[in-house]
Formats: sequence, structure tokens, C-alpha cells
Amino acid sequence: MRRVAPHLLPVAAMLVLGVGLFASWMHPSVLDPTNRGWLLLGDDRGQGAIGTAAYLRASGDWPGLRQPLLSAPEGLPLLFTDSIPLIGFIVRPFVAPSATGLQFVGIWYLLCALLQATFAWLLVRRHARDPLAALIGTALLAAMPMFLARYPHASLCAQWLILWALWVFVDPARSRSRWWWPAVLGVAAMVHSYLLLGVAAVWTSSLLAALATEPTRGRTLARAALAVLPAGLILAAHGVFDGSFVSSGLYGQWPLAIDAWWNPLNPGYARLLPSSPDRLGSGFEGLQYLGAGLIALVAAAAALLARGGVAPKSGADLRRLRWLLPAFVVVAAVAVGPTPLWQGTPLFTLSLPRGLVDLLDPVRAAPRLMWPFTYALAFAAIAAVASTRRATLFLTLALALQIVDLSPMVAAIRATSARADDRTVFARTLDPRWATYVARAGAIDFQPPDQYADLALMQEISWRAIESCRPVLFTYAARQTTATRRRIATGAAQVAVGRVPADRMVVFLRGAPPPALAGVVEQLDGIAVLPPRRAAPPSGLCGSQ
Repeated sequence: MRRVAPHLLPVAAMLVLGVGLFASWMHPSVLDPTNRGWLLLGDDRGQGAIGTAAYLRASGDWPGLRQPLLSAPEGLPLLFTDSIPLIGFIVRPFVAPSATGLQFVGIWYLLCALLQATFAWLLVRRHARDPLAALIGTALLAAMPMFLARYPHASLCAQWLILWALWVFVDPARSRSRWWWPAVLGVAAMVHSYLLLGVAAVWTSSLLAALATEPTRGRTLARAALAVLPAGLILAAHGVFDGSFVSSGLYGQWPLAIDAWWNPLNPGYARLLPSSPDRLGSGFEGLQYLGAGLIALVAAAAALLARGGVAPKSGADLRRLRWLLPAFVVVAAVAVGPTPLWQGTPLFTLSLPRGLVDLLDPVRAAPRLMWPFTYALAFAAIAAVASTRRATLFLTLALALQIVDLSPMVAAIRATSARADDRTVFARTLDPRWATYVARAGAIDFQPPDQYADLALMQEISWRAIESCRPVLFTYAARQTTATRRRIATGAAQVAVGRVPADRMVVFLRGAPPPALAGVVEQLDGIAVLPPRRAAPPSGLCGSQ
């Protein structure tokens, strides 16, 4: 027992740290899979939960990664419903199609907190002089502001993938393994494309280091081909390479501020450091803020490195991080984009060719690509300080600064899940006719087809449609195909002149219905609705209705 206990202590510490991180971040009520009303508030996590629910209701044969209910009749791959394909893939064999009221976002948050703490510990423990210093350093690396702030987009909370990639990267032997990179890249491909790109930036840096330092370049390239194979197959299964998805033209709309590491760009998030006005509205996507505690550690680490005060093994890991610099330069240029920001103000704006904007559309939220480098900077600072004689004191002071600085942000984020304590599911669609009309409809349409018109209302009605196994013609999706966009435009034109199939239900999200439909539109909870004038038979899309 005495031999086992020391090995269990780190596991227990990670569990406590992960659960504590989760509890400070979210209300525990979110963990109940049957509690879903708190998700239907009009943000990305609600849309992701709806995509998973549609997949579990009507995904066809497992392990397919496509659902036919949302954006019908074409349907959408699970990756582009803002869902987490990994969740759907794992739970699909165990959930009956008739179990339509389940959400897994809360459990995913807890899993992310636990894995965030675990991989942070694996990175930090090698450099800390004692277990307490390792635990404090782990807390600093796990509770990164950009991790906590990504709660509206649950899949992007999987920043433990970046920590996992850095853990593989910093150890040359691990980085040469034929298994680690295929694993981390493959799992990232099952979570989110931006996290996959972030992990790929770290992997590319490891490949560059290997090609520069290892004599067997043929073997290195063979390992590289094996590493990308699982992720490539997963992306192909999602249709990423078929060229059917159209550009949104939004690249450059959310630039990364040049001072993002020390400027929160949100006055309500930091207590100790000033935040400039966010004139372009890029603060959410561009959040790379380190927090006052980590900023102090970066300064201390720079001083230590300047006078050679870092332990040899930590110095070796920090020197290896220099191989990230080429990828950092490329990614930073893409993330800053055509409108560099300083103190929230554009310095200038470059006019990019439309072809280049379309080419970069898959990374239109480019500041997310900087996460690996922000994590690498934080890890380097923690590792350098953790190797010193007074590591525990310095790390404790940094953690105290971090808690004081970020406590407003943590409190504001935790409040966003307070709705989970109220188990009300549908807060907007209370009239009993909603359920009746949805069940009768051959399809549900939203007009205008604009996800920003009233996404919370769309989410409530979409979940009702999934429960009744009824197709939804327009949904909020990360990508649209040319065929889908053409169909949506044609449908909107037909609704405008009153040409609506008799079994279709149309919900008008804003504005008055077209005059041609004025006599048949009803008001449900203050919302204009064209009910189906003829009941449709069962859709046949779901395994059990």
C-alpha cells in the first residue's frame, strides 16, 4: 500500500484540480444529460447540442458522421453543425434514436477540465522542484483565460489537445514515436477543425526539427505520412475535400490584436490590467490574454533566461520550443490579418484580393490558431520559474495575482450556466400548438434564413423538430454547400410570393409575413407562424418515431 499511495497522489490531485476548475467555471446542474433548456439560449454550444441530438436521432448506420435532419434535404456532416463528432461517435451505439432529450455538453465541460489539468500536469511536473510547485504551476497552465472564455463554443474548450501536442513535442523521443502524433491529430479531427490546425502547427514544428536534426529523413517523412493519415480520413468522411462548401467572405473580420497577450479587450474580464475599447468587436475571437499572474511569470522567466538561472533539463525543453518560431510567424501573419489592431484601434487596413479572402475562409476566425503559441509561452514561463529554488513562492504569488485579476471573468462565465438550475426546457415556445404543428409538418422552415435573426427561437423549434423527427430546412451551420445556399435562396423567394407546400411549417423570425400569406398566418407566443395546412406522414428518417 505504501508503494501504491505515492503514485495515486498525482492522480488524486489532478481529479481535485480538474473538478475544482469545472466547479468554478460551470454550475454542476449542467452535468445532467436530461437537462437541456440551459443550452437553448442562442449560442454555439446550444447549436452544437442540437447537431448531436439530430445525429443521434437520425444518423443512419454507425459509424457514419452525417445527419439528415438539419439543413434538409442535403443534411450536414456532424463537424459542420458546431457539434463534437467525437461525442456522437462514442455515444451513438448506446443511445436509442427515440431518446431525444439528451445533451452531453455539461459532461464534455467536465471532461475538458479534467484533461486540461492532466496534460498541464504532465508538462509541468518534469520541471518543478517539488509536488506543491508542480500543482500550482499546473493550475496556472490549466486555467488559461482563453480556455475559460470559450464556453459558448463547447468543442473549442478541448484545448487539452494543444497541451497534449506540446507534451508530445517537447520530448524528442516521444515526438519520434509512430503512435503519438497519429493519435493527437486523429482525435483533434474528431473535435474541431481549428484545434486540428493548432495541433498541426505543433506537429509541423516537430517535423521541421526532425528533418533538421535526424539523419534518417526518409524514416521521418514516413512517420509524417502515417501521422496525418487518420486525420485525413476523418476529414474526408466529413466532405472537407470535395470542394462543395462556399466561402463566407468573412476572413479578416476578427483580427488578432498585436497586444492581445496583455490586453483583455474586455473591460469586464480583468481587474488588474487595463482593457482598451474593442472597436472592431474582435475581443471574443482574439482573446489571448495571459492574465496578470502569467504576465509576471513571463517577465520573471525572461530575467532568469537572460542570466542563465534555469535548470539544465528545463533549459533543454525551452530551447526545443524555438522550433515553434517558424510556424508562429506564419500563423501570426494570418491571425493579425489585413487589419492590425493596437489598443483596440486599427493601425491600417489592407485590401485583399477576393480570391485570397476565399482561400483563407476556412480560417476566418484565425486568432484561434494562435492558441498553441500562447500556451507554449505560458508553459515556458512556468517551467523556467518552477525549476528555481524559490519556485513555490513565485508560483504562489503568480497564482494569487491570476485569481485576483481574472475573478470577474470567472464569475461572469459561471453565471452563464445558471439557467441549468432551472430545468425549464422551452422558455419561448410555450403555446401547446407548437408541438402539434411541428408534429404535423413535413418540414420546418425559418424566414428570413438568417441565423442572427433569433437563434434562440430557432434552437427551441429545431429541438422540437428533432423530437418529432421532422426535417429543418435552414439551420445555423459552420459551412454551407453551393447546393444548400441555392436551395435556401429559392425557398425564400417562394415564401415571399406565398408559394409554400401545404405540409410545411414556416416560422417568421422577424418582420411581417409576406402579404400573400397574411390571411393564414397565426401568432404563437407573439411569433408569426404559418402552420401546416395538411398533415405529413412520418418522415422515415429516424429509426424509432
